[in-house]
Amino acid sequence: MKKLLAWALLCTLILAVFAAHGMATDKKLKIGFSESEYNGAWRVAEVEDMKKYAEIYGYELIITNASSDIEKQIADVEDLIAQKCDLIIIVPIDANAVAPAFDACKAANIPVIDLDTEYLDGVWGEDFITVVRSDQYEQGKACAQWVLDTFEGQPVKVLEITGTPGRSDAQKRSAGFNETVLAARDDVTVITQNGDWDRANAQEIALNVAQSADGDFNVLYAHCDEMALGALLGIKQAGLAPNQDVWIVSVDGQFEALDAVMANELGAVVTCTPKGGDIVFSIIQKYFDGEELENTYLVHQSVITLENVEELYHIEGF
Repeated sequence: MKKLLAWALLCTLILAVFAAHGMATDKKLKIGFSESEYNGAWRVAEVEDMKKYAEIYGYELIITNASSDIEKQIADVEDLIAQKCDLIIIVPIDANAVAPAFDACKAANIPVIDLDTEYLDGVWGEDFITVVRSDQYEQGKACAQWVLDTFEGQPVKVLEITGTPGRSDAQKRSAGFNETVLAARDDVTVITQNGDWDRANAQEIALNVAQSADGDFNVLYAHCDEMALGALLGIKQAGLAPNQDVWIVSVDGQFEALDAVMANELGAVVTCTPKGGDIVFSIIQKYFDGEELENTYLVHQSVITLENVEELYHIEGF
C-alpha cells in the first residue's frame, strides 16, 4: 500500500512538472511599445497595425503614449521595464534626448527595437538590436526631384514646413530635400518654418507667409500629409490656387492627401507607410528564435501623382 502511495505521489509530481513546463512555454512574451504620440492618421494607423500583428504572432503588447513629451517617454519606458517586458519598441521623440530611455533598457538587459525615428547617438548591438524605418533622406530627395522635374527651366521659391526639428525624420527629410534641390539648381530659394507635424500649425504658417513679403513662393514642401492638408487650407484662405499658384508636395500617403491629389490640389505625395507591424513582429520572432538580425530594415516608398494615384490608392494609402 505504501509503495502504491509513493508511486502515485511520484506520478503526481511528474505531471505537475510537465504541466508547469507547458504553462511556461505557452506563456505569451510581453512586448512594450513606447509610441511617441497618438494623434493624426499616420500614428493611429501605426498603432492599429502593431496591435494586429502582435495578435497574429501571439505576443502580448503593452502600448504607452508619450504625447510628444520626451520626459514622459522616458518615464513610459521605465514603466515598461518595471512591467518586465521581454522586449521594448521605442519611437524616439527626440533623436538624442531619448538616450536615458535606451540606457534604462540596456541596464535592465532588455532588447530594444528603434522604430521610425532614430536614436542617433545609439550603437547597433549595444543600445538596440535593430532599426525599422523608412528612408527619410530618400523621401526628401524624392520630393526635391519631383520639384525639379515639375519646374524644369522655371525659378523656384519653396516654403518648407518641417516636422519637429529634434526628430531624425524631420532632419533627414529636410536634408534630403535641400541638398538635392540646391545642388541641382542655383535659381531655387527655400524658406523654412517649423510646423511640428500639426495641421493647424501648417495652415497658419501657409496663410501668414502667403500674406507676407515672402508670399511669392510657388512650391510648398510639407514633411507630412497632415501639414500639407493644413497648408492647402492656408493657401486657399490667402486667395492662392493649388497646383496653379502654389504646388504642394508632401510625405506619407494618407487617404485624405491622396484624395487631394485626385482633385488636383496636391501635386505629389511620397509614401511613408505606417503599416510596419508585420516587419516588426517577424523581426521579433527571428530574434527570439536566435536568428541574426540586420542593422536596419527599410520599408518601401512610392511617388504618387495624378498619373498613378488611382492605381496606388488602396495599395499605398492608409
